[in-house]
Amino acid sequence: MRIDHQSLSPRHDLRVLFVRHDQTSDGHTAWAGDLPEVLYRHVSDRPWRLQLIPSHGLIPQPWLALVPLSADAVELRRRGGQLARLLAEFKLERIHLGSLPDFGAEWPASRMLGLLLPGFAQGAYAFTRYQASKRPPSYRLSVSDAVRASDSRAWTALAELTQAARDLINTPAMDAGPAQVVTVARRLCRNQGVKVTVYDRRRLQQLGCGCILAVGAAAARDRAARMLVLDYPGKGAGAKQKPIVICGKGVCFDSGGLQIKPGAAMQLMRKDMGGAATVLAAVLAHARQGGRRRLRAYLPLVENAISGEAFRPGDVLTAADGTTIEVGHTDAEGRLVLADALALGRRDKPAALLTVATLTGAALVALGRIHVPLMATDHALADALLAASAARGEKMWRLPLDDEHRAMVRSSLAVLTNSAGPEAACITAGAFLAHFAGDIPFAHLDISPASWRDKGHDLGPAGATGVMIDSLCQFFDSY
Repeated sequence: MRIDHQSLSPRHDLRVLFVRHDQTSDGHTAWAGDLPEVLYRHVSDRPWRLQLIPSHGLIPQPWLALVPLSADAVELRRRGGQLARLLAEFKLERIHLGSLPDFGAEWPASRMLGLLLPGFAQGAYAFTRYQASKRPPSYRLSVSDAVRASDSRAWTALAELTQAARDLINTPAMDAGPAQVVTVARRLCRNQGVKVTVYDRRRLQQLGCGCILAVGAAAARDRAARMLVLDYPGKGAGAKQKPIVICGKGVCFDSGGLQIKPGAAMQLMRKDMGGAATVLAAVLAHARQGGRRRLRAYLPLVENAISGEAFRPGDVLTAADGTTIEVGHTDAEGRLVLADALALGRRDKPAALLTVATLTGAALVALGRIHVPLMATDHALADALLAASAARGEKMWRLPLDDEHRAMVRSSLAVLTNSAGPEAACITAGAFLAHFAGDIPFAHLDISPASWRDKGHDLGPAGATGVMIDSLCQFFDSY
């Protein structure tokens, strides 16, 4: 997707008119500009709805779109996605976006475009790796409002990296095992100021990462567990601050282990590395946007397979910080690999520790696919994450994380158990992870439901959604 500042031209395939949703009943001159009267009468019949109509030669552009807008971040992002979805079937690629309506000083054009355009990019997404005959559209967007070059670069970087994350999540496990994810990460990080380090089995043993090694023990040799570490040094004063450490679950396929999943539940387990893909994209977007904040990411990459080497229910594992963990269920492996990642991250003495993971089905029961559950041990950290998601038009909701929840993950055999039963299961997963943060401010995002859609929606087709990448970038800049 290419974005530039350009005047309306006959070369454009589509002219987009924006109108305030609360002013759609105003007279012709309120928003229609030089639109011919006959076209105005056509769209003004239903001005509150997004419309795409042929111009029949009444204007130089073959098509006209009317897009009602509100001063609401969620709605602006969705409108961008809806527009892209509407255009996809007509193969309209050269698009001119008209001037944005005035919503006051709090909503300058740059802020509105910063939501509309990422939403448009999400809506325009298509995964065509295994469909050679299909070519995703290559959009060229020109805007009437002045756009800073830095903003254009930031929006483009976000769009490209969100697409890369969605591609990784959508790719079947046969082509997206731990080694392949590392290869993709190295390619994306090349010349971006992000250092890539990979801890192999030997290094993980030296670091005492007993959990990730246990979870990955049954996998084939060429799909062996590894820890991908990303370092972005920051810029200016941000480089001198304590880093934010963020850990992303990278289970490249999850059979459930010896307590095997039903076949239907296993079908989509390629998406179980969504946390790692999300973190990879967010860190890289921050780097490409010239972000000041210093970051470090730990991405445990592993396959939870089945063989005679597999870890068993009732085993006791030892995490990198020495915590012993009773395996209550082999299908609660995500929190085990994140335990090692958090333990390593804690050694860095960060300003905050975060986890992003497709961790529980219980998150779907708790909040559905609309909000991403947030659990945190620190109010300031939670508030910063909530503010970032609100600013970027993504929905997040804080759940409690109390001492009683922490008590539920204690074990009589070891220090902790990785399975506390069905009660408050989304929260107890967060309580388990919080143990490894110690007294460092900690937050956990369970993106499992929101990261995948079974059918098309406003922000794209069925499959990976790219949720929270934009919000995390905003958080990095503001915390």
